[in-house]
Amino acid sequence: MCSIGEIFNFIGRTNLFNFAIFLGVIIWVCKKINVSGKLEDARGSVVDNIENSKTAKSDSEEELKKIEESVAHIEEEIDEIIKKAETNAKMVGDKILADAGIVCGNIKENTEKAVEARAGLLKNDILRRASVASIEVAKNHIIDELRNNPDLHNKLIDESVEAINGVAV
Repeated sequence: MCSIGEIFNFIGRTNLFNFAIFLGVIIWVCKKINVSGKLEDARGSVVDNIENSKTAKSDSEEELKKIEESVAHIEEEIDEIIKKAETNAKMVGDKILADAGIVCGNIKENTEKAVEARAGLLKNDILRRASVASIEVAKNHIIDELRNNPDLHNKLIDESVEAINGVAV
């Protein structure tokens, strides 16, 4: 029995006994805390996260493909928009030029009419002045003739009286 005593003595002198107690406490704490269950839960959580990441990755890849497909034709769409804009700009420019030509023609026509109207007014004014001047010249000529020939004055009076008598009232 000496050998069992020596074993206990050896265990007592070394840290083996302390280690055995510490190991027992750790095992008891692990069972109390349910470390294996917690590790299994953590492993399940990691697996779930990996699955979610795979799903998110596939969704992102699909979304990326859709975006790449929509962006692939954007250059053609931009070219088409630019061509339409150029066509519209040309049509608007042509319309503006046509409208400007019509307006210019109307202005020219109105100006010609205004010039003709002004010329007509000036012509009428000149005719009126000429008429007034002619009447004045004729009046002066008649007065001069009547002064130079008094018999003509008497003849004019007689003709006027006959004209008045010839009018029936």
